[in-house]
Amino acid sequence: MSDQSIAQLLRAHQERQADRKRENDKLRKEAVSAVNELTDSLNAHLNEGVSDIFARQKELEQESRRLATQTAKYAKQTKQWLTLVDEFNTALKELGDVRNWAEVMEHDMRTIMTTLEFVHQGTADGHAGADGSSSSIK
Repeated sequence: MSDQSIAQLLRAHQERQADRKRENDKLRKEAVSAVNELTDSLNAHLNEGVSDIFARQKELEQESRRLATQTAKYAKQTKQWLTLVDEFNTALKELGDVRNWAEVMEHDMRTIMTTLEFVHQGTADGHAGADGSSSSIK
């Protein structure tokens, strides 16, 4: 082999290595570009999902505040109703007490009336005996 053929082989080898290096650099750049595009696409997709989640979270927080307000309103209304029912119950008890008092008073009045009638009969009988009519006491 001659020096010239070795030099040609060496040049051919160096040219092939340079071609392969250029091809590898080109493929590396394409791969990096494809990975960057994929990453950007994934980020955009994830950002849409995160944005949706934040929007839903905001809606849930608003709904939660609205429900808390409604619950407080209903609790206040329920307390008012309980107070009203308690007052009504107390009024019913008082009416029951008045009825009981009226029945006791009616009974006492009947007793007094009966006693007065008995005393009146006794007095009327006593006056009739003083006249000499029918007195059985001797």
